[in-house]
Amino acid sequence: MIRKISDIFKEKEKTLGFEFFPPKTPKGLLKLYETAHLLKDLQPDYCSVTYGAGGNTKDKTMEVVDELQKRFGLPVMHHLTCNRHSISEIKQILNRMQERNIRNVLALYGDLPQDESICLEDKKEIKYCYELCKILKSRGDYFCVAVAGFPYGHINSPDRDTDIEYLKIKLESGGDFVITQLFFDNAVYFEYIEKLRRAKIQTRVIPGILPIVNYEKMLKFCADCEVVVPKEVHEIFKPITQDEEATRKAGVDFAVKQCRELLNKGAPGLHFFTLNKADPVREIIIQLREDKS
Repeated sequence: MIRKISDIFKEKEKTLGFEFFPPKTPKGLLKLYETAHLLKDLQPDYCSVTYGAGGNTKDKTMEVVDELQKRFGLPVMHHLTCNRHSISEIKQILNRMQERNIRNVLALYGDLPQDESICLEDKKEIKYCYELCKILKSRGDYFCVAVAGFPYGHINSPDRDTDIEYLKIKLESGGDFVITQLFFDNAVYFEYIEKLRRAKIQTRVIPGILPIVNYEKMLKFCADCEVVVPKEVHEIFKPITQDEEATRKAGVDFAVKQCRELLNKGAPGLHFFTLNKADPVREIIIQLREDKS
């Protein structure tokens, strides 16, 4: 039986997780499994697989989650969005998850597809992520439910304090722990944790880490989700934008420094957005573990 991530928390103070996305081609799928095999040697506690905007990779997500669990015996967290599914469809998806021994879910409202500005009216039965959390928890003790946290506040929230209230509702509705959106300024994460504790939120909040491998793509992604890129990052990476190897090395160095500080100051682990690549994540983890040797 695949373990729930929440049960692993009972045994480990800090955890390591790797996030993948479902490839669109057979070649990409083969590459993903090769990447997962390489990263498995680092002994992660779990992996996760994204769902895509509007659930546009939903069928592939379950396929990849199922295969990763079978190959490596690891808990693999199935991302699940609710903005494009009716309640009946959600229940059918959960039935298929249980048939495949998928016990860990990251509950999300979900982004809209790029070619669509509104959701279909008949899919609006679930308007908020907390409703998805409640449906998941209606299955008793079967699912471990993660929810997303936003140190800068969600792009659709009026302010950060309101966003924290939304997070609290998700947790009270069945969320077991939090994985944050990416950030590059650790002070923002620790300020976020302080605000959560003042709001009486005591659950684990695992920082999401994106190693920088392409400065321009990172800037676009951060602009889309309104993540602030600190001055230090611009100063390091802008001068070497066109130098792929220099960017990769600087990205490893920056991530090692960021992760080292997070762990030393009490973060309960790390969740890496791998972009389906073994490196630079592998190199980052090896360097962090050398600190302890």
